[in-house]
Amino acid sequence: MKKTVFILCMGLSLLVGSCVSSIAGTPTSAKVSTKTINTESPVSNLNLSYAFTQANDHPEKVLIGVIGEAKNSLDIAIYSLTHPGIIQAIADAKKRGVAVRIISDKTEAKNKTQAVALSNLKAAGVPIKINTHTGLMHLKVSIIDKKILTSGSFNYSKAASTTNDEVLIVDRDTIAATKWDQEFNVMWNDNTKFANF
Repeated sequence: MKKTVFILCMGLSLLVGSCVSSIAGTPTSAKVSTKTINTESPVSNLNLSYAFTQANDHPEKVLIGVIGEAKNSLDIAIYSLTHPGIIQAIADAKKRGVAVRIISDKTEAKNKTQAVALSNLKAAGVPIKINTHTGLMHLKVSIIDKKILTSGSFNYSKAASTTNDEVLIVDRDTIAATKWDQEFNVMWNDNTKFANF
């Protein structure tokens, strides 16, 4: 009896899986491609890589390296921006002639350390906006040359780099980066929800 129930359950699972694949437009015989992530290093030659703070992957170093790759544009939407090395990498990108824009959170912008960082970047010629809407500007995103994007839980702060459970994800997918850049532009051009710092 148990064997029969097991066989019926397996058959039902295969049937449901087949239906779901057909509905999704994927033939059941097709191989699904997945991106393999290098688990031995926070930086890989693949499209997608990651760095965990608690795994000593040093997401701040990965992010600084990615920012260092910027040649044309660097758009950043970040809740907390206080890490000196990351702030310096942004300033260096601006000095190299990269078009840098930052959107941050109005509450965090009042934090003394972040207020100084944003003021220094603004003085260096970086245009900065903060949200005026009631919610938080809680994104942690950088878009580099519309080719590379970073996301995850990682704020650009010392705590995120040392003591928090955080992850930085780097995606080198031009299509995704372009779409994220379009969303950044929607925010940047929305003068009702965002204002100059």
